[in-house]
Amino acid sequence: MCVARLEARKGALVEAARHLESALDILNRDPNLKIESQLQLDGCMIALLRGDHRAALERLDAAATAASESGYFRGSVGATVDRAHILLSNGELSEARSLAEIAVSRSEHHYQLQVAALDCLANVLIGIGDLSAAEDAFAKILRLRPQHGTRLALHWDVLSELSSRLALAKAKRNTDESSALVIEGVETARESKDKMWLARMHLDLAELRLATGDVVNAIEPLTSAAAYERPSPELIARTSAIKGLAALRMGDPRGATAAYTRSMRIAGAIENAMLAREVTEVCTGVTDEPAVAPLDEAIALLELAGYPHVLAREAYAVLDLSGAATALALVARGERGVRAVSARGWTDEEAAAAAADPGDRFRITCGVHRDETWEIVADLKPSLDDRCTGIAIRKIVDTAVTLDRYRREEKQRTALWPADTLETDGGLWISEQMAELLSIARRIAPSGITVLLTGETGTGKEVLARAIHRASGRGDKPFVPFNCTAVPREMLESQLFGYRKGAFTGADNGFEGVIRAAAGGTLFLDEIAEIGPELQPKLLRFLETREVHSLGEAQPVKVDVRIIAATNADLETLMAESRFREDLFYRLNVARLRLPPLRERREEIPPLIDHYLRKFADEQKKGRLTLDDETLEYLVLYAWPGNVRQLVNEINRVVAYAEPDGTITPALLSPEIQASRRTVRVHAGDEPEIRVRLDQPLNEAVDAIERVMVLRALDRAHGNYEGAAKLLGISRKGLFLKRRRWGLRRAAQAS
Repeated sequence: MCVARLEARKGALVEAARHLESALDILNRDPNLKIESQLQLDGCMIALLRGDHRAALERLDAAATAASESGYFRGSVGATVDRAHILLSNGELSEARSLAEIAVSRSEHHYQLQVAALDCLANVLIGIGDLSAAEDAFAKILRLRPQHGTRLALHWDVLSELSSRLALAKAKRNTDESSALVIEGVETARESKDKMWLARMHLDLAELRLATGDVVNAIEPLTSAAAYERPSPELIARTSAIKGLAALRMGDPRGATAAYTRSMRIAGAIENAMLAREVTEVCTGVTDEPAVAPLDEAIALLELAGYPHVLAREAYAVLDLSGAATALALVARGERGVRAVSARGWTDEEAAAAAADPGDRFRITCGVHRDETWEIVADLKPSLDDRCTGIAIRKIVDTAVTLDRYRREEKQRTALWPADTLETDGGLWISEQMAELLSIARRIAPSGITVLLTGETGTGKEVLARAIHRASGRGDKPFVPFNCTAVPREMLESQLFGYRKGAFTGADNGFEGVIRAAAGGTLFLDEIAEIGPELQPKLLRFLETREVHSLGEAQPVKVDVRIIAATNADLETLMAESRFREDLFYRLNVARLRLPPLRERREEIPPLIDHYLRKFADEQKKGRLTLDDETLEYLVLYAWPGNVRQLVNEINRVVAYAEPDGTITPALLSPEIQASRRTVRVHAGDEPEIRVRLDQPLNEAVDAIERVMVLRALDRAHGNYEGAAKLLGISRKGLFLKRRRWGLRRAAQAS
């Protein structure tokens, strides 16, 4: 939860949301209603920053429920304040005022909550136009200060209150007070290094200067705000509105209109009625006739890529205003079907039908929002200019989405707490080398090139192949895994390439083969080294021409399929022995990724154990199982020749043997794992063993082991240094130097 808040302060909202989901997942296993209420309130704020009011309200409902059930007072009042803010932004002023007043009343004896509730009430009163009552609310905040101290806990609270007081000053048209508050806000945001608030305050400063006719001095804060790297949809809309005001002041009515209409479209997309009202007030005098400013529209599309529902509406408006389409529709595809969000030239039913069966129609895919894929479907006019316009808009959207994906991946790499990225079927990418491997795989995924995966059996080659497939443009097409050892060699050709009915004895029906079954998607050829020399030339021919020549067919057939091959064999050795063709190897070895064995990434063993222990315990109804320290030591130190697959099977087996809600001891482990331990158990009359914790510096552990063994050897040799040195396998001088380093006294019985 703390990391989520820190990421949100940085503006990394995707990372913040990811950490909130991780925290909620933990709470699903170990419920704590108070913390859940706090998490849901944080989630509400992040959803608002991302322009998703519906998700914010859902979070608030969950926060209020958890707070009510747990009796968490701050969570309950906080949810009331946040709901009032959302109602205010939706333009539901009466309901917002009622909730804000309830929050003020309930928080009477809690200073921080009282300030937050009064600040919310003041904003509602400004929206209603009751400026006198808003002033009274701020006066109450000031009266609370001497009693509770002048310093607020967080700069966020300070800036929020400054922004509210600035809104009141602007509503009163008090230029001097507005100027003083803006300057204070800029300085506070700069000192606290809060770039998001600094951008907002710079916009307020630019608006204030433009309102007084100071266009020259308004340019610098406006450009500073526009340069903010991670703008929310609301900030983009506000920036566009101030640009519109600047264009109007500089005699560019068309540019002013384009900026104003863009702001209004974004405000509508995020369902923020108060933002639309503020934009209208800022852009007083600007006409609302449709207009396009190409460069600004392109920049807006690039900035909105992280918000698919807003990006889609903006791209739809740009395409519509370009006049390049005779009919177009903005649609959202989900599990429940296709719904038309907007349409021109078609009815909603016609738009949904066009989206359900687009055929050769022009399409722009804008991303996924709330489990729906947002798309634009259009009939472009036949002229070259119109078609080129549509293609240009689609290229900008595609570029924006791709850039946003790379930005998010980069943010994840630089996150305060990088993602664990748990894959299915045994893939856990948390070690540095595996995270780098997955990063490379994601970079090459969109290119469509052939990939060769190498590594020992059980390291997760198929898991990585599936990750590449999902990250490519073929993610919605088939992923067909085929193990080349699963069928006899004499049947491989017919299985891969297919055959016509009657092609050979027993071919009573035709079979298209696994290559054609993967058409449009990805074919994963596991154990590729097992393909015999007689079939290798035909596979090479397919890789060169992408043509499948089935048994019994007169002509080959073109097939669009991506090949990912995998092997645990040494292909270079096989080539040297003439058992694998060089030309086939180089066709497969376009991009080669080696998966390290589990013993080279032991840091993944504990989280793998934890994940599968919970998974199999749930499946087998064994309750909450725990692992004692000695068992974990066995598992971490074992070599795991079968890698992750062997580890998963071992955990599944020990869970089956374990008592419900019990502790797993080494006695439940497989004999080969128990026998692998470097030390032996203590039995009566046996030598004692040394137990060493694994979570300490290596030099300290080695020093402790040496010291104990030296003392034990001296004891066994009855203080004789030469005898002790022989027992230890070191020289007498070496033993003397160690004794002097530790300050050990000469034994009483030394010879």
